[in-house]
Amino acid sequence: MLLFEVDDRAPQSKSRQIVDRLLEMMRNGALNPGDRLPSTRKLAELLRVHRSTVALAYQTLWSLGYVDLLRGAAPVVRNRVRVAETGDKEPLSAIDWSRVASPAAEEVYRLFLTRHSRREHTPSPRCISFEFIKMDPRLFPADQFRASLSRVFRDDGLSLLGYGDAQGYEPLREAIAVRMRTHGISVTREEILITNGAQHALDLMLRMAARPGKTVAVESPCYGDILPLLRQYELDIAEIPMADDGMNLDVLEDRCRTSPLHLIYTMPNFQNPTGITTDQAHRERLLSICSRYEVPLIEDAFEEEMKYSGRVVLPVKSMDSGHRVIYCGTFSKVLFPGIRVGWLAAHPECIRRLTAIRRYGELAPPGLLQAALATFCSDGWYEKHVSMMHRVYRKRMLTALAALERFISTEWARWTKPGGGYLIWLSMASHPPVDWENILVSEGIAVASGRSFFSSDPTGTFFRLSISSLNEAEIEEGIRRLARAFHKVYERKGIAK
Repeated sequence: MLLFEVDDRAPQSKSRQIVDRLLEMMRNGALNPGDRLPSTRKLAELLRVHRSTVALAYQTLWSLGYVDLLRGAAPVVRNRVRVAETGDKEPLSAIDWSRVASPAAEEVYRLFLTRHSRREHTPSPRCISFEFIKMDPRLFPADQFRASLSRVFRDDGLSLLGYGDAQGYEPLREAIAVRMRTHGISVTREEILITNGAQHALDLMLRMAARPGKTVAVESPCYGDILPLLRQYELDIAEIPMADDGMNLDVLEDRCRTSPLHLIYTMPNFQNPTGITTDQAHRERLLSICSRYEVPLIEDAFEEEMKYSGRVVLPVKSMDSGHRVIYCGTFSKVLFPGIRVGWLAAHPECIRRLTAIRRYGELAPPGLLQAALATFCSDGWYEKHVSMMHRVYRKRMLTALAALERFISTEWARWTKPGGGYLIWLSMASHPPVDWENILVSEGIAVASGRSFFSSDPTGTFFRLSISSLNEAEIEEGIRRLARAFHKVYERKGIAK
């Protein structure tokens, strides 16, 4: 006998109350698998409700898998598989995911855990961080972009909320092509593919070109987050050392002579992590090597716009008459990282292949953000923002370099002096075996360890400083703290300033 009542004044419907009470009885053992429930007519009489109310409750229980409904018979309680529940602790898995994942994916996962363990911890509010290339939100042109977004949503919102072009929003591709011509690169919108940032551009390129066991040449040190990508696609890595003027082209050419390369990856402008910019002669020779040995070149121009002092050197792609260069650009390092808009510029045949890969991986990039960005550019706001960024970061970089000269002894470290971008590379004069991370944290400072920018173990101690999110006062105080940390270490070695 089912003994419970239905409350006419309860917020839940009567059928929902019946479902909840029957579920409670199943959970506490009052009803067990195999037990028969009263017919709809009988239970309706007992509860003094309409028969259809009971029928709806039984139908709900059947749809949830708690009862079997048989024609002409009373419902029967099922031995239902228990619903999985989540809690505060990580649940146990019956699957060994290390065996499911490929060896390459496991290597990338282990690298991720090692490199990103610190990122899971919120730094102290007093900590000044030079660690990441994060744009300063105080400089975001948020009002102008909001106006562009509102305008395109008002005018074309319905069409932009549908599936878009896998190659990217055509007006934005046209705007990028126009902008690239100001950098000496003659391309049309058909030679451009919109991506979800520069990292996605690199991933797409490797998805198209990667063949396990082939070799890709990279600068050493190089952009740290391309290394896991190369490993993910089971590519071998040839580290070409960086000289004062960029990738050592003598070493690169020797490598090309002795063993074929599949791709060459480079950052000619404000290289991450060193901040070095190559000159015209270096770029010409690099392109000549690619031509002679028939190797495609990936030119990562993530900070192309941020040349704010000295003579502008045109991209390698500007000289690319043989269409060997794949150019990767992004808005993330000048505007907002969160909009995730980058692009690839290459020969149309290459772009068509990349578009096909993109189409079957994620269909198309978001239309609304692309349209807003195209409007933002066509209205002149992007050009104005770039000019403002040049003024601001010229001051910030000069502040950083002056503070390094003032507070850091050259007996402790040497550093690059970039003419743009956000990065400064410190090479320690010696590398005593100390726990640098804890020493720096104790002084309220965070920097990027140089180890993550090498594929193999570096011979030396290096740090990368990013000034992207800090103003002049924060930069000067941060370098003052860095100097205190260095002084602690080198005073013990008798090399105090």
